[in-house]
Amino acid sequence: MSAPISQALLPTAMSDILQGAHDLVLNHPTFVNSCTQIENQVNNNTGKARPGLERLLDKSMRDAFHDSSARWPPPLCHPGTRQYYIQKIASWGVGASDQEKQILWVHGPAGIGKSAVAQSCANLFSAKKRLGAAVFLSRPNERNDPDRFFTSIAYQLAIRSRPFCDILDGQIQQDTTLVTKSIAEQFQDLLVNPISQLCAEGVDIGEWVVIVDGLDECREKEGKEGKEAKNAKDIQCDIIEIIATSVRENALPFRWVFLSRPESHIVASFTADNMHQILLHFELPVTRVDDNEIRLFLTDELQKIQKRSRLPDTWPPAHDIAILVNLSAGYWIYPAALVRFVRDHDSSPVDQLNAVLALVKGRSGKTSLGHPLAELDLFYTLIMRRVPSKILPIIQRILLLFQHRTGNLGHWSHFTDPESRVSPPIIIANLFGLSEMQFRSACSFLRSVLKFEPNDHTMTFYHASFMEFLADATRSNEFCVCSCLNPLRRELVERLNEIHARSTSSMAPCTPFTLRRTHPYFSRSSGY
Repeated sequence: MSAPISQALLPTAMSDILQGAHDLVLNHPTFVNSCTQIENQVNNNTGKARPGLERLLDKSMRDAFHDSSARWPPPLCHPGTRQYYIQKIASWGVGASDQEKQILWVHGPAGIGKSAVAQSCANLFSAKKRLGAAVFLSRPNERNDPDRFFTSIAYQLAIRSRPFCDILDGQIQQDTTLVTKSIAEQFQDLLVNPISQLCAEGVDIGEWVVIVDGLDECREKEGKEGKEAKNAKDIQCDIIEIIATSVRENALPFRWVFLSRPESHIVASFTADNMHQILLHFELPVTRVDDNEIRLFLTDELQKIQKRSRLPDTWPPAHDIAILVNLSAGYWIYPAALVRFVRDHDSSPVDQLNAVLALVKGRSGKTSLGHPLAELDLFYTLIMRRVPSKILPIIQRILLLFQHRTGNLGHWSHFTDPESRVSPPIIIANLFGLSEMQFRSACSFLRSVLKFEPNDHTMTFYHASFMEFLADATRSNEFCVCSCLNPLRRELVERLNEIHARSTSSMAPCTPFTLRRTHPYFSRSSGY
């Protein structure tokens, strides 16, 4: 018989947002493993099991790897664009330039295309057999756990070097706690010590390039078992210092590439006096010099849509593309999101494009035009305005829960055992009593900013800027998700009471997407 869960036993995130809930029962819950399926490489072509490496993979962020299916299709520079920056990084990475400094920091504002440049470089280094590891951190998609950062790098190195793999696998088998130690100890035990042993044995592991994208999105470390919590900024600075120290001591034969926003604490770490001898850095600037490349991208991508939809060859006219280039204002996120918007398979490309062009005539005085992403805010506002009014409240509630899973109310690991890998969409759908069809229908209105995979029930945001827009009332106005926090609390309490009532009156298993009722925002006649 299932016992009620005490409010005191609920995790902080749950008890905060579900204040007043009581006698919660989860009766015969069934969870779905929705983790990314990647190619099994832990045997490293030796034919023997490698339990140490398997444990390392379990403690890694596999969805953050450069070739992970969770990121497919990844952001990628369009052919013929950003070549100056890609070649600059590539030349440094293979030692073809006169720069012997082992750390490269590439910085730029949100929306400038850092992840696309990082992905293009990762693909290039991989093709040249020079990529040691690549980690693409993402705050809205929860690929940002500092405890899984160095494990992710160590695993990728292990599958590329058999000697390194042999040593690492054996060490983890001897001490399985290696993968759960502090990040400083992980770095020493999983990277420095194995490399030192190989060097002592005369094994040349080669000079690998390690790419870290989105360092500024690495989250805080929570206090557990009496250990003090550490905020995200301190963690990010710690990672920089750990790696910089290893470079000064010549502990690892790696070249490190960091791509991030120029947050003040990161700037301070990378520009400290003791970094000058080991660090090279340059900016990905917002510049209208990129207009020609943005025009090339828009022309090619819209031409693909034109052919697919059998539109006239004259669509879109050159003056419309010129307007779109001007709206982009040097930010690559704008044309990328615009193409996804126009490409929506359930809408007319002509109508979609006309809606964007109308932004030029309908700029609102309420919009903070001083914000560097003001034009993008207008575009995000357009997307939210096209959500039907009766669906908008549930969309806002879904997005609010996603925003809070990496915000002040905690992480989804608080809601379930993190090893179960239950996907957040399943949790949200069951909390709101939505069927899979209803959940998918709601998400379909946001296809240009997020991707929902029905097979494994995962939801991926294309860029962090969309949730940043919705969390800022000065930018999103009536669409700000924080405005529905109190109604959300009340609704979730009611929903949990309903689940409790059902679970105590029936022994039927509670499976994902089976706690169904017609949500008040979805009428049976609405078609949604």
